[in-house]
Amino acid sequence: MSTRLPERRARWKRYVAPALAISVALTISSCSGTPEAQITPDPSGKVNLDYENSLIIFPVDAYRISTSERSQILLAREVIMTSCMKKFGFIDDPNAAYPKAENRNFGVWNVDRVRQRGFRLIGEEGPSNQKHDEAGAWGDARYECLASEKGRIEEITPPDELMNGGVAAEIAMKSLSMASETDAWKDAKDNWHKCISAAGLTPRRDAANAKWSSQQSFDLQVRTDQQNPSNSDADESIRIATIEAECNQKVRLTQTLGDIQASYQLPLITQNEAVLTELKNKGQKYVDVAQKFLKETQ
Repeated sequence: MSTRLPERRARWKRYVAPALAISVALTISSCSGTPEAQITPDPSGKVNLDYENSLIIFPVDAYRISTSERSQILLAREVIMTSCMKKFGFIDDPNAAYPKAENRNFGVWNVDRVRQRGFRLIGEEGPSNQKHDEAGAWGDARYECLASEKGRIEEITPPDELMNGGVAAEIAMKSLSMASETDAWKDAKDNWHKCISAAGLTPRRDAANAKWSSQQSFDLQVRTDQQNPSNSDADESIRIATIEAECNQKVRLTQTLGDIQASYQLPLITQNEAVLTELKNKGQKYVDVAQKFLKETQ
């Protein structure tokens, strides 16, 4: 992970998106083991749905920096930076730097949360004083602080391979690819499509990343001012997101697909346990430093 810090509001996805859902193509050449056709899924593999934090916890997550740990690292970085920024007259809130991460690998599924917020994440609406111009005085001060605090930031900043999951992320992608070819996966997807269709929404089928959203939700995101949505758009976001999440729960989409993917992760974990353990140990060192820092400063 680069020590260069982004503009805190507009560019947060560069750092948080991997925690929301794994959606980028990763090579799997470093994953040892047998070809995909020889991998037998282990039905004991399950995901844990953390409703309080809206997170999907997979077996392979035990071997990489978790979503909550990633958030702690980012917060620790921001505490360092905002402390420095005070010298330049900028009083920023480190807790408001990033929205709270969620996992929406298979669309929205936390009904209680979307009934309140629609598709918006907690903390996505930052206070107006956080919308600074990276090219202006705030940005200049930001880079000054980045240079002066470089050593402290590097102590808590894992390299990209660790922050993004390394081999663990590759296993997540490989298991996803295999799971998505099963009949059970396709049946669950069809059931969700039928559910939202019956509720008046149109499933999107035109792209791989469109499987878990409706056409109405896509159109809404395109036309909505994300920083300042109108009341009608906010209400519509809640309506559409609630239908999608309720159908997700009704057909157990996230639980079913998560479990199928987890069943493929277990044999892949067994094949790569040594390198995964090493990955976890390396990442944990940075997590420990960040947690210790936050405990001492907050």
